[in-house]
Amino acid sequence: MPRKPGKHTPYFELVDAQSQSGCPICRLAYKATSRYLDSLLYEAVLDPDVRDKLKNSQGFCAAHVDVLTRKPGRALGVALIYRDILRAVADTLDKADFQREPSPLSRLLRKGSGGNATTARLQARAQCPACVISEQSERDYVQLLLAHLDDEKLYTAYSQGEGLCLRHLMVAMEAAPDEAAFRRLIEPQSERYRVMLRDLDEFIRKRDHRFQGEKYGEEGDVWLRVMNTIIGGAGMGLSAKSGGRRSPNLDD
Repeated sequence: MPRKPGKHTPYFELVDAQSQSGCPICRLAYKATSRYLDSLLYEAVLDPDVRDKLKNSQGFCAAHVDVLTRKPGRALGVALIYRDILRAVADTLDKADFQREPSPLSRLLRKGSGGNATTARLQARAQCPACVISEQSERDYVQLLLAHLDDEKLYTAYSQGEGLCLRHLMVAMEAAPDEAAFRRLIEPQSERYRVMLRDLDEFIRKRDHRFQGEKYGEEGDVWLRVMNTIIGGAGMGLSAKSGGRRSPNLDD
């Protein structure tokens, strides 16, 4: 049996994240990725090896480019990274030769080039490095959650929080080490879904013109919470704890 991880900083981060809006795994993965991007922009961007790796990945995916654009003081670091990438793209394009795409019959008979060599060279050769950090963080925090579900402090926080998004719930269910951990994982989640369904019924009822004079209660923001529950996320203005209060931004 693998040894249970100790209660170090990640454990306390996991406990604290349960009280925040949205999926705690999404929140912690976002924060880990944000820290990586900060470190990259302010410390590592002048490192030739780091820039070579970024050139291979052609920088970052669209989601992490969006994160970069919201970081203060990012302009110089981004300019240095993407100058290398754009120079490589331009050099490849300067050497491009016209290649007629083979006909379907030629491809069937394995004749012709089978594809344009220039476009093949223009493809990224590595995954977005921020995605690599995010995915590793997700795995680490899911394993940490499962390892400590028998800890009352964490389990109480997990039971009272907003719970996991559907994707991270499925990951955790598949990684559950035994029946006890599996049940402790899914039972609070199932109860949350039932409460949310009642909130949805009440929200929809109050949208009926016959009841529009009734004030909203806990169900007032359920239409936001249910999206966050299914698709994932950790706030960013699209989730709230209850009663119509908007959540803080992830970076707060």
